[in-house]
Amino acid sequence: MKCTTVLLIFNEEENIVPLTEEVLAVYDSEGIHGEVLLVDDGSVDRSPGICDDLAVKYHRVRVIHHVPNRGRSFAIRSGFNNASGEVTIYMDGDRQYEPKEIPGFLAKIDEGYDAVSGYRTTRADPFYRKWQSRLYNRIIIQRLCGLSIRDQNSGFKAFRTDAAREMDFNPEGYRGLHRFIMPLARIRGLTIAEIPVSHYHRTTGKSYIKVSTVAFVMLRDYRKFAREHREDIMKLRKKQGC
Repeated sequence: MKCTTVLLIFNEEENIVPLTEEVLAVYDSEGIHGEVLLVDDGSVDRSPGICDDLAVKYHRVRVIHHVPNRGRSFAIRSGFNNASGEVTIYMDGDRQYEPKEIPGFLAKIDEGYDAVSGYRTTRADPFYRKWQSRLYNRIIIQRLCGLSIRDQNSGFKAFRTDAAREMDFNPEGYRGLHRFIMPLARIRGLTIAEIPVSHYHRTTGKSYIKVSTVAFVMLRDYRKFAREHREDIMKLRKKQGC
């Protein structure tokens, strides 16, 4: 199997069916041998039942349930560990990303890269979130971690599945290791590329990101990440001239 698209689900009852069917339609139109893996991370709305119904309806859909909610990083790890495809692509389940761009990620992986991160050329988020993200990418990711990518927190990424498993993405002890997934990938020796992706306004459901606390959570995680990978981070910063 070429591709597993992991959809990260938390209380997305109105988005799951159309998003899943859009991914399957892309597989069909592009001749991609792929599956959809729905990771329901402890949803408390109708999402769990909807995911199960889709797995019954479509043989290319599988489901993993986390009970209770464990967080985005654990959902990503479950996706990596349970993917059947040679490439694992993960997407937020809120329909803010475009499934039609999946072939672009696969093409970049086929060029020889281990990981591909989508960067949002036009981000459909409030000003304060865009400002916060811009500071995070420039100061934490580029300057302090020594990784020259533009949009670490994009929710649309692809990895060679074997490389993703070998990089030891272990969220235990973190509030959100996914915020450092690309620096970790580079530390583990993965080759990284970026491609532009579309980003749309959310039309249903709501975001659970707490803007007032996310910066403090991120800084706590950064201190832990920096302690655990101090020498490797220094090497990256030296290479980037930081």
